[in-house]
Amino acid sequence: MTIDLGEFKKTPRHKQVHPKGYEPGIQYDPTKGGTIATGPIADEPTDGIWADLIADFGLNPATTSVVPGSVQVRAWDTAGGERLKYYRATLTPTTRWDDHADIEALKKLIEKKRPAKPKALTTTGERALLVLLSDWQLGKGENGGSKATIERILASFDRIRQHVLDLKKVGRPVSSLYFVGLGDMVEQCSGHYAMQEFQTDLDRREQMQAARRLILAAADIGVDLGLPTVLAAVAGNHGENRRNGKAFTTWTDNDDLAVFEQVAEIIEHSDRYSSVYVPTGAIAEDLSLVLDIAGVPCGFAHGHQIRGAAGAEGWWKGQALGRQPVADAEILFTGHKHNLQVSESTGRTWVQAPAMDGGSYWWTSQTGQSSPAGMLTLVVGTDAGPRGWGELQVL
Repeated sequence: MTIDLGEFKKTPRHKQVHPKGYEPGIQYDPTKGGTIATGPIADEPTDGIWADLIADFGLNPATTSVVPGSVQVRAWDTAGGERLKYYRATLTPTTRWDDHADIEALKKLIEKKRPAKPKALTTTGERALLVLLSDWQLGKGENGGSKATIERILASFDRIRQHVLDLKKVGRPVSSLYFVGLGDMVEQCSGHYAMQEFQTDLDRREQMQAARRLILAAADIGVDLGLPTVLAAVAGNHGENRRNGKAFTTWTDNDDLAVFEQVAEIIEHSDRYSSVYVPTGAIAEDLSLVLDIAGVPCGFAHGHQIRGAAGAEGWWKGQALGRQPVADAEILFTGHKHNLQVSESTGRTWVQAPAMDGGSYWWTSQTGQSSPAGMLTLVVGTDAGPRGWGELQVL
């Protein structure tokens, strides 16, 4: 068998270019230092020559210097009998006393500074007040039960009304309201912990009745203030349809979503709520949700799907790596943990909302921990500040 090698085309192998180590040039990071190499020269450079080379390569010899003892040499003889050498040295940033800031000038700058005159906010309308409806657990009998929880919620609604008016009064108005259910709107009656059946003070139907009326009361705030209002929701663990302590239908067969869907049907058939909207997709079809709020993509999840020491931010990183929708969010809001936390350690903002229920006797007895109830609000939008949000308050 004869093979004609001419049939085969030889493809050149890609050759990556790597630094040779002694070519003339400089590699430098002003915070870490670097190296500098000469061209072929006969003698080792003096300090003055090193300074000239540093300047030739565009750096300041006053703030960059050769590390003593770091000079390396490579030598060879030419065909003509001449010996040539390359020199390479390590560079380091140099701190000089005359480079320090002038403290006297800085003190005068501070002394002369006068408060800037207040300026009225120039808004393009991209400011929404976001209200997080998190962990109401209506029907939970602890610490005053459902009556105390409903009284707290209604008191928070009164404070939200006043907050909107106060923002307008100081020249920082909002143009819309968003009420987002973060899950666990109801307590359910069994399947979550051993004493639940004994401790609940409302049955499932009654819990959902109370939740619907409170969500409508939230919508009334927008109607009364003349502001467009958006309702949205994600599913929590207490809303799950459970059997023997486990969800047995689907993850979104959930009372936390059902009460918002029922409210959506009510407002659709009522002229009073013509300015209240439940946009397509605002009732989550998954365990997380992303909404564009006044130009800022915001992610929402109850938080029961988050496991491990990495917490919510670690879960968010995994969602980003998996290209899930919540990866696009600039701000992530979660509940479930019943305490307020705010973090910017990832370069984006994660906010964990506090709860409105009466707390947990068992959790406090076990850990000593407890957190005050409250309804978290903040202004979100392209005009809300450099972070896309501001004016965070627990009301």
